[in-house]
Amino acid sequence: MLKSFHRNLQLLFVLGLVLAGCHERSRATQPFDPNIEGLELVEWISGDEAIKAVNKLHGMPIDAVTAFIAKYKGPQEMATIWVSEAASKELAKEQITIMLQKMKDNRRSPFSHYRDLYIRGLKVIAFDGMRQTHYVFGNNTWVYWISADPERIDKILGHVLAH
Repeated sequence: MLKSFHRNLQLLFVLGLVLAGCHERSRATQPFDPNIEGLELVEWISGDEAIKAVNKLHGMPIDAVTAFIAKYKGPQEMATIWVSEAASKELAKEQITIMLQKMKDNRRSPFSHYRDLYIRGLKVIAFDGMRQTHYVFGNNTWVYWISADPERIDKILGHVLAH
């Protein structure tokens, strides 16, 4: 099941790269659904712009192969899905470890209440902050960070894992 998920995800991201090179893109053809759990896709970032944003999030260049950011908005809430691809599975794990350690070591970090969850065979690191719940996890060479309100994040994660 995970191999199939990874293969499908790779195809979606290749499609995203192709679309990133187009001058006019249709939201309906992007790798992230235009609507997830009552939220509407309001911003799609890919290519060099997404890699720069991921590097900024990490506070340093992480040598991402590619990256995608999908921002969603609802009547009173927002959700963001960050995805980057590392050159190897080991590098993806290292990126997650370093990022989380830097966050935990920073006394001014807005994040707290770190906990490990196991969902569909994946280890997901959950934490809270900035009025949202955050899930960080890796799947092979892919690194994910999902931010959403606590009532919606599990459904968004399920949607991401299913697609």
